Amino acid sequence: MTAPLSQDLRKRLVAAVAEGSSARAAAARFQVSPAAAVSIVRRARETGSTEPARIGGYRRPLLADHEALLREPMSTRKGITLAEIRAELVERGIQPGSLSTIWSTLKRFGLSHKKSLRAAEQDRPDVADHRQRWRVWQRFMDPAALVFLDETGATTNMARRYGWSPKGERLIDAAPFGHWRTTTFIASLRSTGIIAPMVLDGPMTGETFRAYVEQFLAPTLSPGDVVVLDNLPAHKVAGIREALTAVGASILYLQPYSPDLNPIEQLFAKLKALLRKAAARTRDALWDTIGRLLPAFSPTECRNYIENSGYAFD
Repeated sequence: MTAPLSQDLRKRLVAAVAEGSSARAAAARFQVSPAAAVSIVRRARETGSTEPARIGGYRRPLLADHEALLREPMSTRKGITLAEIRAELVERGIQPGSLSTIWSTLKRFGLSHKKSLRAAEQDRPDVADHRQRWRVWQRFMDPAALVFLDETGATTNMARRYGWSPKGERLIDAAPFGHWRTTTFIASLRSTGIIAPMVLDGPMTGETFRAYVEQFLAPTLSPGDVVVLDNLPAHKVAGIREALTAVGASILYLQPYSPDLNPIEQLFAKLKALLRKAAARTRDALWDTIGRLLPAFSPTECRNYIENSGYAFD
């Protein structure tokens, strides 16, 4: 089916006929078929508009009446696939058509394909109670005084997990498997940006963490600052609290199984995506890439991370 003629051309053709030209003569002048010219002129006389008529009719979506059945399995099986949804519909005597039909129907119902994991331990009564208390206390926090600290791992075999390739063919990429190197990146996040970033070989230890706090973090703090961090053994070695108290800062440990309460996790997620794109294959290249990427996190973005975790600014 060909596309309708442009609105400009349709108006000029109708104007030519209105000025005394025949529809066939106008068709020859504007190089369109006589049938099209006659149809356009007739529609303009009948409706007063040169807009083309609607092409095609309305066809009711195949699964429009089965929204409840489509939503039901997704409420209990978080990772259900389109093929499994189709199988359940068939078992109920419904012919759902192709997988693309199910996909388009779910989109029409306002559903999208996504998934995030959280710790199942958050449902434990003791953990849930502590988390609720923290959420209440969030209302009285001063986000400008909060300094969120954490560390994450980065390796020289990081690569994007998905890509495009011809249908039916595997997409093969290459990354080191036998001799990749692990780096620990530690930093602190506050509403004005990233502070005290540091990289080191291997995992974080209590001794290394104390050195980080004393030599990197503490000099950047001001009286009244509150350092918020995970409740990990390496974060609780002797000397940490004393180093922070010496500069007028305090320390606050997050509730167990609550990474969502630490907004720096959002920063790390974006950083790792950028590292997969960069695909640094040596330790020095990886460290240089991390340093080069840090300016990509503006103060506004850092503030948004904090707000998104529930810490409200006035």
